[in-house]
Amino acid sequence: MKPPRISLCLAAMLAIATSSAFAAATGKLKLDVMGDQGAGAKNPAQIIAAGKQVGEVMPGATVDLPPGEYTVVLPIIGGHITRTGVAIEAGRTHTLLITDVAVLQVSAKDRNGHDPGFGVTVTDTNPPNGKLASFVTGDKMLFAPAQVDVKVDAPPQGYDWHAITLQPGHRALLTLDEVVPAQLDVQTVLQRIPFNDKTRVVVLHAGTQKQVASSDPGDVHRFKLDPGDYDVYVENRSGKGKPYATVDGVHLDSGAKVERTVPLD
Repeated sequence: MKPPRISLCLAAMLAIATSSAFAAATGKLKLDVMGDQGAGAKNPAQIIAAGKQVGEVMPGATVDLPPGEYTVVLPIIGGHITRTGVAIEAGRTHTLLITDVAVLQVSAKDRNGHDPGFGVTVTDTNPPNGKLASFVTGDKMLFAPAQVDVKVDAPPQGYDWHAITLQPGHRALLTLDEVVPAQLDVQTVLQRIPFNDKTRVVVLHAGTQKQVASSDPGDVHRFKLDPGDYDVYVENRSGKGKPYATVDGVHLDSGAKVERTVPLD
C-alpha cells in the first residue's frame, strides 16, 4: 500500500526545515592570511576545541562550525601562530585575519607558459645551512621572518637565490622563466694554428674560482652554459708557447653563440 501523498510532502518539508535549522545553527570561520598574497598557501590551520582538533582550514578558505569558542593554530615554516578565543556565532562569519607571516612563492614557466613543477629547496642562509622546507614551483608557503637560500631543480644546472629576506606582511615572489642555454666556443691557437688538441679549457663563474665546466684536449672546446658572465682559463700541455692563458668577463646572453680565440704565443 502506497503512503498518502500528504505524508510524502510532510516528510520533504521536515527535511528542508531540519536542513535550514542546521544551517542556521552553524557559523563560519574564514582564514584570511594577507588577502590574495597568502590565499591558497599550503599551510593548513588546525581548529581546536576542548583540547582536540575538530577541523582545519586553508588560508583564504571558509569552513562551517558549530557556535562556540575555538583555538586556531597556523603552522608556518620556522614556528606557528596561535589565536585563542575565536568566537563563532550562528549564521555569521568570523574572519580571522593574520598578517604577521611571510609568504614565499617561486614561479616557473616553460616556453608554453605552463608551470613544470620543479622542486624547490629552502635552507637557512647561515651555516650549517640547515634545510627548512621543500615544495614545488607554484606553491605558496608561509614562513616566520627569516633570511633564506632558495634552490630550484630546473635544467640545465639548477638556479639559486642567496639571502632572500622574508618579511612579515610581505610576499617574496621569485620568478624563473625558461632560460635558453648559450653556446661558448673557445679556439686555442699557437702561431695562428689551431691548438685545441694540446690544450685543456676550464670555465669559471666570473670573478671566482668556482668551476662551471671543463674540456680536455680534443678537436673543439664547446660549452653549453647558462646566460651570465664567465672567465676562461686555458692550460697549454704542449710544452710550447705560454703554459696558460686567461680570458676574463665573457658575457653570454640567453641563446647566444659566442666564440673566443685564445693565442698562446
